[in-house]
Amino acid sequence: MNRDRRYRRRNRVGAVRRSDIEPYTALRWVATLFKAAAVFLVVAVIAEFIAGIRLDGWAAMPILLGEIARTGVFAVVLWGGGDLVRLLVDIGHDIRAERVLITRLLHRVPPGSEAAGPRPGVGPTVSRRESGRGYEPGPEAAAD
Repeated sequence: MNRDRRYRRRNRVGAVRRSDIEPYTALRWVATLFKAAAVFLVVAVIAEFIAGIRLDGWAAMPILLGEIARTGVFAVVLWGGGDLVRLLVDIGHDIRAERVLITRLLHRVPPGSEAAGPRPGVGPTVSRRESGRGYEPGPEAAAD
């Protein structure tokens, strides 16, 4: 009995197997590269600040602050780019899983079930003009 429950839980329609989702290895590497570049820039700007203070003293502070601001913004953009790439990977996984689940559901629908007619309670859509209720023909209808 317990074995049957495990089998049903694993093989239900809504389950997506790990093999169904294709890995996006190259995109993961790009995201890692962006984040590593951002970390490298932060370390480099700290080293530049320390070297600038040691060589020129506090007189180099306005130039160093401009460099820190510019490099910091670029590092944040790179870090955000890495996060954006990881988000795209997750979106790709979601789309792939949705396609797999829809395909599995379509294979469970018996063939010819669409031709059986409309479902109970769901009728065809009829416009007000076709139904005759609440429709008054205008001058353009006289030409018909």
